[in-house]
Amino acid sequence: MITRLLLVLVTAGLALVVTGGPAAAHAGGLTATDARGSVVSVTPAVPGLEITAIEEGARLRLRNGTGGPITIKSGGGTATPAVIAPGAELTWIDERSTPDGRSVAAGRRVSWTVPLDANGVAVAVDGVLVGEERPLAAGWWIAAALTGAALVLLAKRLPRADLLLAAAGTIAAASSIVHVTGSTLAVESAPLAGTFLSAAGINLLAWPLILGGAVTALRGRAAGVLAVCAGAALTAVFVLPDVTSFHRPVLPFEGPAVLERVLVVLALGLGAGVAVAGAGVLRDLARKAAADSAGPDGDIARHPPAADPA
Repeated sequence: MITRLLLVLVTAGLALVVTGGPAAAHAGGLTATDARGSVVSVTPAVPGLEITAIEEGARLRLRNGTGGPITIKSGGGTATPAVIAPGAELTWIDERSTPDGRSVAAGRRVSWTVPLDANGVAVAVDGVLVGEERPLAAGWWIAAALTGAALVLLAKRLPRADLLLAAAGTIAAASSIVHVTGSTLAVESAPLAGTFLSAAGINLLAWPLILGGAVTALRGRAAGVLAVCAGAALTAVFVLPDVTSFHRPVLPFEGPAVLERVLVVLALGLGAGVAVAGAGVLRDLARKAAADSAGPDGDIARHPPAADPA
């Protein structure tokens, strides 16, 4: 079982290394990146024109408080060109300013410019991307693998391994919930409720499955263990794309980056560990149930025949 767990995690890690690192999206379509982006200046200054970088520079937001239209000139991707009427605002991803998809070395500063037209006046929005130090990805992958492996080993040695799996599955679910919540709170460009539901995805099934299964497992029922294992497997699979946090320094997460990485380690490591260890635990529960129902001579106990009323 441990071999299978390590094989899954190592294969996933090697695939990410070979392909140059992960690029999967978090809540709101945001991604982990190498740099933070910000607006430095707007030249010339236009009264009523407000433009800021949000979500660590992933998007730009323009509010037009001037008396005329503002035109974002082409060259920034599919969102441009665009015209913002007076009193309106626009939030968009501009390829000239976003750090997404760029490799920026730690400490390096990359300047960018987005040209505008403010009712006939040429305006330059200047900004900068500042690279940050990447984490040691191998260390986080090893932590996830060791977490799962330790759970599998411990499950083989405890007399009530079903309770261990219930507890571990609950922790994996809680970690996943906090991870999705933190990712949702980092999104400024979309409604929170819809963003959370979209980011949760299949976890909306996995979380109740784990928590309900844990309660049932506490009552000594094998069905509860099966539910926990199924939910944990879904949690591990769904969080796998978020291992971007192991490889990139700037994370779309409302909280410390180290907390995000710990949450992913727990959801992935414990989720995979519960799923792998569950097969053996369920076999042991089946053997125990069969032994309890057997008679002294090893035959299945039968109820004595009812007395003849005659």
